[in-house]
Amino acid sequence: MELYFLSVGYGEAIVLLDAGHCLVIDGGAGAQDCAYEAAGTIRLADFLHQKQVQCIDYILCTHLHNDHIGGLLDVVEQFPIGQFWINLLPEKSAQSAILAAEPECAEDLSLRLFTQGLRAFERLRSVLAARKIPILERTATEAYETLWQGCEIRLFGMTPEQTAKRRDEYNTFCVLKDPKAQRDAMRAFDRVENTCSLACSLKMDGWCAMLTGDLCSGWEERCKADFPSAELLKLTHHGQKDGMPQVLVEACDPSVFLMCADAERTFQSACEAVKTRARAYLEAKERQTQHIYTTGRLEEQFGRQDGIQPCALCCTAGTPITCTAYYARDVKR
Repeated sequence: MELYFLSVGYGEAIVLLDAGHCLVIDGGAGAQDCAYEAAGTIRLADFLHQKQVQCIDYILCTHLHNDHIGGLLDVVEQFPIGQFWINLLPEKSAQSAILAAEPECAEDLSLRLFTQGLRAFERLRSVLAARKIPILERTATEAYETLWQGCEIRLFGMTPEQTAKRRDEYNTFCVLKDPKAQRDAMRAFDRVENTCSLACSLKMDGWCAMLTGDLCSGWEERCKADFPSAELLKLTHHGQKDGMPQVLVEACDPSVFLMCADAERTFQSACEAVKTRARAYLEAKERQTQHIYTTGRLEEQFGRQDGIQPCALCCTAGTPITCTAYYARDVKR
């Protein structure tokens, strides 16, 4: 069983491989995004081909932001998919809202990223329908469900009632006739999209990982009872200052902290204050090794070999790098 956190710039893409089974959680930005011009990055679809994945059992899209959903389009076009899960499945098309937003996207980064996410979702939904791939709206679950033998998942996020309200809000801005009103409603919707993200706990043959998406609030209530511990905690919201809820850390009690962020630490991701708190936690627990990683900054932990950046957590100091063919642009695949 292999769990990968890909370097996709400011974004997230997580892949679980297990004896022919595959789970994908988010996909990073779209294939043409400038994020992939940075050394050490890889597109999700390229990674899956490199790992010789034949089919994907499940894709879980945590929410509608472009840095999570954009890279999934190439994947659903190129691979057989069992099911596609998402935090929200509205009935209305957002095409008119996208057109209303585009004139202001150049000056409004947040609106641009959300609009790009909506555009990716519209295309995804069309491809999924054409390929007859089931798309399921998922909400929080009270217990684990089996993905395949040896792998279970429990979802955290909105309740069915919260999801229904959210769906109504989405459908409303889709049908507004006034472009300014549409843009205002989109901004209001987007302002809380991170709080509506899905997160999940993965149990894999007795080992557990807590993967938080961008769900950076509400953990006080979720962690009150029957909350699973986790050896690995992927911090929420790319390790920004709100990305390490202390109640979540204490409930999980992890040995490994991981942040999905780019080398430039866009939007102050993988911030020093968060890394300092993670180090302090591991020291207080007397953990012997400081396992704190950032996907776009692995060179800080592992250095380089023959001028090549490390590609994953399997690269350790003093160990020959064997899995960087898709990282070094001057090396043939």
